[in-house]
Amino acid sequence: MKRQPTIFFLILFLLSPFTDSQGYKFKFITVSDIVKKIKNRFSEIESYQANFKITTERQSNKTYNSGLIKYKKSNNMLIEFHNPWGQKIVSNRNTMWIYIPSMNVVAEQDLKSNSASLFSSGTRSGLNRLFSKYHYKFASKEQPEEQIDGTKKYTLFLKQKESRSGFRKIKLWVSDDYIIHKAYGESTTGNNITLELTNIMLDVDLPNGIFKFDVPSKAKIIKNPMVSEE
Repeated sequence: MKRQPTIFFLILFLLSPFTDSQGYKFKFITVSDIVKKIKNRFSEIESYQANFKITTERQSNKTYNSGLIKYKKSNNMLIEFHNPWGQKIVSNRNTMWIYIPSMNVVAEQDLKSNSASLFSSGTRSGLNRLFSKYHYKFASKEQPEEQIDGTKKYTLFLKQKESRSGFRKIKLWVSDDYIIHKAYGESTTGNNITLELTNIMLDVDLPNGIFKFDVPSKAKIIKNPMVSEE
C-alpha cells in the first residue's frame, strides 16, 4: 500500500455556498458529502504506508497490537506486526495469508473479487460496501470537531442496518483531506476495538514482490478458515 492512513481512509468536505437576501454567504456540508469525498479520495491513491496501533478491550481487559501496514492497488496488502513480533498478513487480489509464528500456522484464504472482508475495507469497493451496510451521521453537531491534540477531525457515527456478525457500531475520525486516521468499533461479541494510524505516507513506491508470501516449510496450513458473511 502506498503511504496512507490505513485501513482504513480519506476525506474532503464539499461546501455548498449560497447567498441570502442580505448578501451573507453561508457554507454547508453534509455527512453524505464527507462519505462521498472519502470514497473518491481513496480511489485516487495508488498506494500508502502507515504505522498502526490496535487496542482491543473486553470488559476490564485490554490488549495491544502494533505494526506497519502497506497497501497498493489493486487489493495488495502487507501487514507486519511488531507486537506480536513476526506475525504477518499478506494479500493480493487472489489470496490472503495470515502467519502466526507462535503457533507455526498459516491460514490461507481464497479471495473473491467482490469480497469485502476486514482487509478489503481499505479499498474503494470495501468502503462502498461499508457505507452501504451502515446508517451514518455526524457524531456531533460541530464539524469538524476539535480534538484533544488541538487538531480538527470530521467524526462519523455508523450503525448496522441489519443485525449481523461484525461491528454493530463504528466511529470514524477523518482529516480535512478526507483520510481516515482513527476507527472505533463495537463488535457483536463484546469486543471494543480501536485502530489508530500514524506516519501516513501516500503514493509511496512499493515493489510488487512484498505482496507475495512464502509459506515456511514446517508450518501447518489451514485452508479457507473464514466464511463469507453473505
